Amino acid sequence: MSHSAARLRPRGLAAAAAALALVLTGCSSGSSDSGSSGKQTIVFWGWSDMSKPVALWNKTHPDIHVKFQSITSDFYPKLQAAIKGKDGAPDITQVDYPNLTSTIIAGDLKDITDQTDDIKSRFKPAVWDQVKVNDKVYGVPQDIGTQVLYYRSDVFKEAGLAAPKTWDEYMTAAEKLKRAHPKAYTTAFPANGGAWLASLAWNAKAQWFGTDKDAWKVDLDDQPTLKVAEYWQKMLDKGYAKGDQHWQPTWFKGLAQGKYLTWIGPAWGGSALKENAPDLSGKWAVAPLPQWSESDTAPVYWGGSLTALTSVTDKADAAMKFITWLNTSKESAKLLAVDVLPASDTGQQIQELKKPDPYFGGQVPSEVFTVRSAQSTPWTWGPTMTDTTNYLNDAMQSVINKSTTLPDAMKKVDGETRSQLKRKGLSVR
Repeated sequence: MSHSAARLRPRGLAAAAAALALVLTGCSSGSSDSGSSGKQTIVFWGWSDMSKPVALWNKTHPDIHVKFQSITSDFYPKLQAAIKGKDGAPDITQVDYPNLTSTIIAGDLKDITDQTDDIKSRFKPAVWDQVKVNDKVYGVPQDIGTQVLYYRSDVFKEAGLAAPKTWDEYMTAAEKLKRAHPKAYTTAFPANGGAWLASLAWNAKAQWFGTDKDAWKVDLDDQPTLKVAEYWQKMLDKGYAKGDQHWQPTWFKGLAQGKYLTWIGPAWGGSALKENAPDLSGKWAVAPLPQWSESDTAPVYWGGSLTALTSVTDKADAAMKFITWLNTSKESAKLLAVDVLPASDTGQQIQELKKPDPYFGGQVPSEVFTVRSAQSTPWTWGPTMTDTTNYLNDAMQSVINKSTTLPDAMKKVDGETRSQLKRKGLSVR
């Protein structure tokens, strides 16, 4: 393990590296392939079902056998325990973008910057930014959860409304929809929506985390965030939004029965509508996420994952060959696209994603999901995002219970997050 410190340029995820280089001292693995000839076996951990692309790889690449292991609970604690114990540790792991920083800090991932010079051109810069910390690369993007607006096109058309391009237009549409459908709501305000709220703060150009020399900056109640909080408090107060929980039976029932007329959700969420509101086929549409300024086009994301090499692998060359194929080949993309939006340019251009979708009124949803912007709005994920998300969820439930307001709740979450970083031994400014 080598220790180093470096000057940092706080741009997007790059800012997070200060905690690695200066606060916790980052780790880099010197592991490499043993150089032995013959068949190699590499172990791949993930929570998504990667069995089909892995089977195709094993069939077409006999010299490198991939053994996939599905870990569906306590993923990161199990990963860290395996890496610390070394025995049974995987060579490759999935990592979701919000947990990249904390997984690097834990010392679980290998810096693969030198192995990705020829790979990054296969992704839009706005996507590639999601795997970088301080201009170091820690994985290859696998899928991307572009945040979009799903809306009831039939109800909007009946009300004389087009898909809103700005948040002002969304609020105006909510007012009109409430008059036309007093028992319905424009959308749900989710008590389990910490990740959802983070994407909306990101969309408003908030900067929840950053670094200042050797310390973390925490600002979950900055002005852009408070603007978002005041907006959604108004949506609740006026009865345009209703407290609920994403992914739960009551919410799915609300979508299916016309209780909720829009959903601000990720590219990978379209299948949830199809599965849980099948009778509304042809009555939903998808549009770009509303913006605070109509000229804004930078994407923001809810979820998505990368594929990384663990810090203890001694089969880096073989592992890199596999994750490059997994995340950039057309053959793999066809299999990934069944459930998610592939992150690579090649993956987003496959014919399977260009077909009109009857459920969305004949739209081609990938035309909305696809990342066209060259750059993303700078955004740094914090070093304890699991804890921060839990604080956000608790706060949003309190708002629904009317025991606080969302602006006040964000101030509390800011304080809770600061305290948690300090308990973890991190410096906070």
